[in-house]
Amino acid sequence: MRILIGSLHFYLISFLLSRGNGFLTPRTPAAHAVPFYNYSYLNLSSVSEAQAPKMARTLDFSHNNIEKITKRDLEGFDVLEVLDLSHNQIQDIEPGALASLLSLVSVNLSFNDKKLLVSDLPPHLKLLPTSEASGTLQLYRYLVKSPEAALEPSASAEELPRQGGPPVLQSVHPRHRRGTENLLRRGEKNTTISPTVTLKPDLCGEPVNGTLDLSNSKLSEEELMLKLDPDLCQAQLDGILELNISHSDLEMDLLSLFMLFLPMTNVRSIDASYNRLTINILDVEAICKFPSSKLLFLNISNNPINSLDTLCLPSTIKVIDLSFTNISQIPQNFANKMMNLENMYVQGNHFIYTVHPQITNAAPKPPPGSVHISAISFVRNQAGTPVESLPTKVKHLKMSNCSIVELPEWFADRMEELLVLDLSSNRISVLPDLPTSLQHLDISNSDIKVIPPSFKSVSNLTIFNIQNNKITDMHPEYFPLTLTKCDISKNKLNRLSLTDALEKLESLNVSGNLITRLEPASHLSALTNLDSSHNLISELPDHFGKSLPMLKYFNLSGNKISFLQRGSLPASLIELDISDNAITTIVEDTFGLLTSLSVLTVQGKHFFCNCDLYWFVNVYIHQPHLQINGKGNLRCSFPPERRGLLVDSSNLTLLHCSLGIQMAITACVAVLVVLVLTGLCWRFDGLWYVRMGWYWCMAKRKQYEKRPENKPFDAFISYSEQDANWTKENLLKKLEKDGFKICYHERDFKPGHPVLGNIFYCIENSHKVLFVLSPSFVNSCWCQYELYFAEHRVLNENQDSLIMIVLEDLPPNSVPQKFSKLRKLLKRKTYLKWSPEEHKQKMFWHQLAAVLKTTNEPLVRAENGSAQEMYELE
Repeated sequence: MRILIGSLHFYLISFLLSRGNGFLTPRTPAAHAVPFYNYSYLNLSSVSEAQAPKMARTLDFSHNNIEKITKRDLEGFDVLEVLDLSHNQIQDIEPGALASLLSLVSVNLSFNDKKLLVSDLPPHLKLLPTSEASGTLQLYRYLVKSPEAALEPSASAEELPRQGGPPVLQSVHPRHRRGTENLLRRGEKNTTISPTVTLKPDLCGEPVNGTLDLSNSKLSEEELMLKLDPDLCQAQLDGILELNISHSDLEMDLLSLFMLFLPMTNVRSIDASYNRLTINILDVEAICKFPSSKLLFLNISNNPINSLDTLCLPSTIKVIDLSFTNISQIPQNFANKMMNLENMYVQGNHFIYTVHPQITNAAPKPPPGSVHISAISFVRNQAGTPVESLPTKVKHLKMSNCSIVELPEWFADRMEELLVLDLSSNRISVLPDLPTSLQHLDISNSDIKVIPPSFKSVSNLTIFNIQNNKITDMHPEYFPLTLTKCDISKNKLNRLSLTDALEKLESLNVSGNLITRLEPASHLSALTNLDSSHNLISELPDHFGKSLPMLKYFNLSGNKISFLQRGSLPASLIELDISDNAITTIVEDTFGLLTSLSVLTVQGKHFFCNCDLYWFVNVYIHQPHLQINGKGNLRCSFPPERRGLLVDSSNLTLLHCSLGIQMAITACVAVLVVLVLTGLCWRFDGLWYVRMGWYWCMAKRKQYEKRPENKPFDAFISYSEQDANWTKENLLKKLEKDGFKICYHERDFKPGHPVLGNIFYCIENSHKVLFVLSPSFVNSCWCQYELYFAEHRVLNENQDSLIMIVLEDLPPNSVPQKFSKLRKLLKRKTYLKWSPEEHKQKMFWHQLAAVLKTTNEPLVRAENGSAQEMYELE
């Protein structure tokens, strides 16, 4: 193995030297010269201002304000080998200023004035061509030896420690310079006799359980080489399975770094993220071979890598992370280099379409060193796609936040083994063609408006995330039949219509849309998780629970639901969230059936703290198997005297809410009162006083016959839909024929307004409120609202405006608990009863008309009236 590695080093170095055409200077054991003096970043205006010692071999004057080099500045530096004058403002070099530096090997004059000309060069220096874009001007000792001879050690060279000073070579960029020198340094170990170096064994990186963790160590390149030195640390290197050098601010190129990893024959995983790694500048694809490499995982994310053209990595890698680098293109040869790649992460880069203008002969050539960009576009054009190729074995591809607008045409056909694709946070406006093998697709945070019918061809898709787009309509027939989890939240859906085509769907998230009503399929047994929070849902259909018999997690928070009917929730629920709705009560008819419910989340301030809430406050919240989140923050909104109070402190006692106990006590009190009154009447002629009081009340009625003129309607009719025919054909026609102006909801409700608002408006603007009572009346939730609003008006105006019409007899057990107020009104109020007999109907219409013509009696007067005013007008 060592022989193979040494051979690779040798051939790689030979290739670099031959391709460079003298670009690299040969290294000897005296590769680092001392002493080294650094005068950079000192705002120097001349070289002589630094007063550098004459015995210096390396001088760094970069990043100063030097404008001119004179002979006097460089006199006496007889042993100077390296001179760095880059990043200054040099405009002129006095002729002969460099001629006296006979030991000079390298001069760096890059990034100075563009008009700088170097004349009268010493005979041993030669100007080599450099890249126009680099802006560099560099001089090197002219090579006359062959590359093979360059690798031999110089007999006259001075033996110095490897870490004694700065590198002699100056290449295009300091990072590239150090990376190339590393190659040479590694090559010298295998082709020449290294100087004697005594190192302590504890300098080697010692793995723990196969992992060598050098993260956050801030090691320099030389220190890292010492810890991974194969001559002294081969035993430790053989035991490394995972290597972590992340967050170390390491500065070198990838090829040089991987040359350090070659002796690690058993390494499987390398994490080199969050460093300053760059790509190698030379194309070494012809010899880019890593013998017997077992590397499977590589993380080089968050590094300033700007190109993949000259990437040289082991082909055995199956997982690579290139996230948050500077790459803007995946070249054609990438697929051939990484043929075994299965998982690829490139999020946080920017793959944009660049327009390349056609070059004509008439167009002037830009001056050397300039970069010209005509335009950047996010649409396809003749320049093609920046993603030119991907390995065919990729199974997991993450390309989020990459400025992608579309996928290339070959993507669906070439990526035949792709299972997971993440295209989130891009600029995609049309759902692209996808491979049929895909199982998990994330295309959230884009600009997609329509899901096309072709989406159904992705026949293996199970997880689909299209959150935060602009979808306006969801067509279940366009979705793959294999879909089990779908997140289409934060779009613009206004209707949700599920069909049996999604029979395998287990989880659906449609929160944050504009949905007003849920319309489930007849039977979706696989759906167990439904999130429909933060929509505009105001009602659940009563068959909703039956359509989703296996639903376990249901989120209804943030909607406008005011009441949950019996059967609207499936009995299979385990977790339910109904917080931040308009729910006024939690009744036993609905929640008592949820025997599997273990977590209930409820928040709100719309609760009616009356006897309808007795079961929830005194029974339901004390169940041991049920966890109720937010029960301590529930607040009352009705009745007015309890508004804002906590539900827990509503004091809904059994005596107050139990109708049976109330009736028993009332019966006992009534019997006692009757006995007392009977005795008093017998003793004090009470019957005579009762008759006199009745006649007095009849006389008082005449003073209220004048009708008020401030309300547009004479009466509002509250009835059940089951009684609509009688109400419309008999009651409405008769009253309007007699000249009364009646508010009828099918005709007088304002279109586009909320139903509850219309009810409240009609009650407030009607002189009287007629309640058509029947068994169907007490089963209607809308009738309950109308009864509450009417009673609220009675309390506010202190006027008794309620008229009860009994269309059918109401057995005592037919009135449910929530209509306890209706029971009290039937006990307290005078009511009219409809009779099928014709002669009684005439009396009914006469009495009804008479009641409608009277003004509303004050509530205090009605409550202080006789307790015996409970009779039936026939």
